Amino acid sequence: MKKAVLLLLVLIGFSCANNDDSSQGAINLKVDGCFDKFESGAKICLDSIFNDSRCPTGLDCVWEGDAVAAFTLTKNNKVNSFNLHANKKFQNDTIIEGIAIKLLRITPYPVANQPIDPYAYRSEISVDEN
Repeated sequence: MKKAVLLLLVLIGFSCANNDDSSQGAINLKVDGCFDKFESGAKICLDSIFNDSRCPTGLDCVWEGDAVAAFTLTKNNKVNSFNLHANKKFQNDTIIEGIAIKLLRITPYPVANQPIDPYAYRSEISVDEN
């Protein structure tokens, strides 16, 4: 009986560990923050979050809204600016200079009648350097 319980716990552990590969290695960036630990020497920075029209907690909305994250990727002295959307109906991933970038989420999520300081925003991204 103990072996069966142990086996069940191991199987549950493996199924949970493989549940979502996109969150493994996620990078959290604050506004004006950068990640520069690429093998190629590239650097990605979160410049700003803008057009935050996500439906605030505490309100009923017609649509879920969107927020846009503005990034800069620098590699080999070449600067690439790009935007990714929080709403999955719009572009939320890209490949630039051989680096795949996906926006996973933007925080904090808006709350009714509580403005968000532009420097309080964070973005969670996944990156894969080929």
